[in-house]
Amino acid sequence: MGSNTLRVWRACAYLTWTIALMPAQALGLLLRRDWAARLPSFYHRQCCRILGIKVKQIGSPVADRPVLFAANHTGYLDIAVLGSVIPGSFIAKSEVAEWPLFGWLAKLQRCVFVDRQVRNAAQHRDAIFERLAAKDALILFPEGTSGDGNFVLPFKSALFSTVFNHRDDTAVAVQPVSVAYTKLDGHSSLGMAT
Repeated sequence: MGSNTLRVWRACAYLTWTIALMPAQALGLLLRRDWAARLPSFYHRQCCRILGIKVKQIGSPVADRPVLFAANHTGYLDIAVLGSVIPGSFIAKSEVAEWPLFGWLAKLQRCVFVDRQVRNAAQHRDAIFERLAAKDALILFPEGTSGDGNFVLPFKSALFSTVFNHRDDTAVAVQPVSVAYTKLDGHSSLGMAT
């Protein structure tokens, strides 16, 4: 992120950019405009530029819908990185919906919120089914937590299994995605294999 001055500038630019686009996205969703589905990717690409993140993409996201992207999760920057190259919504833990700013951003990106309680698994599975039936792209962190990226943690299979129990005749594509941070501090570069 560079010097302290640069860090402050980036944080201010990020907040300004974010707050400026939130009303536009809310209006687009309210009016059901097609561009509201594309605006989050544009937003995340600009966030990566503001934060000094260079994304190197290897491979291409599946263009057919519906699709579930299964990605590793190493930290909060993964959201901007994945959101910059994958036009879709995230599946996030329910607590995120209550977070200031980031909860609002998640709602504006039409995230599917799930909790880890077994009693709610059917309800969350149905919400994911509905989005896949609408031919949406969803991004899932099947490990259910963040790790250091050096190895794969055990998958939380309850939500990941929704693609195998899809209700209609539409096949759901599953694409594995790996985010790898290869450089840091002034030399930030990210690799993403899809």
